[in-house]
Amino acid sequence: MQKGKSVIGKDVLSLATGVRIHSVKDILIGAGNDQVVALLVDEGGLLGTSTVVPFEAVNSIGRDAVVIEQEEAVVAASSDPEVKAILNRTDKLLGKTVYTEDGQKMGSIADLYFDDASGRITGFEISGGTLGDLARGPSYLDTNEIQIAGRDAVFISRSGGSALEGQVGGIQGALAKAGEKLGSAADDAKESLADKSALTPQEKLVGKRAGADVTDERGSIVVASGQRITVDHVERAEATGNLQPLYEAADAGEARERDEKAKAAAQQVGDTAGDLWDKFTAKIGEVTDAAGQRADEQQTRNRLAKINDAIGRPVTKVMLDRDDKVILDLGDIITHQAVQRANDAGLLDTLLGSVYEGQVTFERDEMKAKVVADSTVKKASGGAAIVDELATKVQTAEQEHASAAEAHKREAQASRERKNKERESRAEARDQAVKEREETEGEAVAVSETGEPVA
Repeated sequence: MQKGKSVIGKDVLSLATGVRIHSVKDILIGAGNDQVVALLVDEGGLLGTSTVVPFEAVNSIGRDAVVIEQEEAVVAASSDPEVKAILNRTDKLLGKTVYTEDGQKMGSIADLYFDDASGRITGFEISGGTLGDLARGPSYLDTNEIQIAGRDAVFISRSGGSALEGQVGGIQGALAKAGEKLGSAADDAKESLADKSALTPQEKLVGKRAGADVTDERGSIVVASGQRITVDHVERAEATGNLQPLYEAADAGEARERDEKAKAAAQQVGDTAGDLWDKFTAKIGEVTDAAGQRADEQQTRNRLAKINDAIGRPVTKVMLDRDDKVILDLGDIITHQAVQRANDAGLLDTLLGSVYEGQVTFERDEMKAKVVADSTVKKASGGAAIVDELATKVQTAEQEHASAAEAHKREAQASRERKNKERESRAEARDQAVKEREETEGEAVAVSETGEPVA
């Protein structure tokens, strides 16, 4: 099994020639949202066409690359009506909000899991957002729980909602595990001493929920975090030598572990909770501090990205300055000089909104109006102050953030070290108190048995 986003960016290699052909740009999901149809390897461009690898042409998906038989497996997206329809589809499954059938919001679809042999989508990763994932962790939703995937929302069954709510990771999961130490310590006297060594891996693991992804040597996911472990998962883990990681993911050994210092467990939980709370509040600070400054930086980045994307593309209208002088003719290629002139004339937004991004199916001369333009590629002098200004602003912001981040990192590290020392000191004090209490109890027993004080 593979996780969708983990495949994006991997090289596509030909098994026949050993040549790197492309890299994966996106995963194309079928109309039923239950099957990976193809891997997008080239988005085409102004004069090109998108190309894909049909999923049935994929030999294997490894940790670092996707292997196909030969280069001929890469085909034009337009050659397959289903793939062409997927590329033209405006709505995307990833990112859609998930609701139960009774209107309870459960999060949004952040990623997908699919079988790397058949392409069948087995489940989805549900995210509660940055703070939600920090507090609870992402959750796993089985495909069978989805009732309908509409344009604006995905509806799941009530049982699917209950399954998502039952998956607690992040800070809450860590606190729950810390709290379980108290329960396990209190249950020691009640725990059955029956020998469990005769149980098979299936009997020990099947039905438990994995607490982390388990991958094999190829990077393929054996079981996903939050997924219920089945017999198939256990058999595959045994076949790939990953039974122990599967035990660890299911916390199978946690029930057999006992805290040797049960009487100090409550205080240890308190220290754990304090440490986790420090991390949580620090994360909130990262999200809220200087929000306006980061928003401005992001706007500048987006502006610069739009300009860089526009340069080299044609315009869909004649661009005129205030004196009706032609900046760019219809169909002319946008240059840095044209960007600068449009900015000086207060028309930069208009220029960026008039970039031609479609597939060209006609000759260049058919796009041109018979007027003389001043900012064409032939007359381009190079340079654009507005582009330099935006780039400098982004660079300066990055340097300032890097400097602030380094200072914050040092302060946070010093704070963590100080708190860790305090917790270690409290732990030593608790251990010493336990030792003294045991010695006192031992002396009391000796006195009661002999009637004489112990020297």
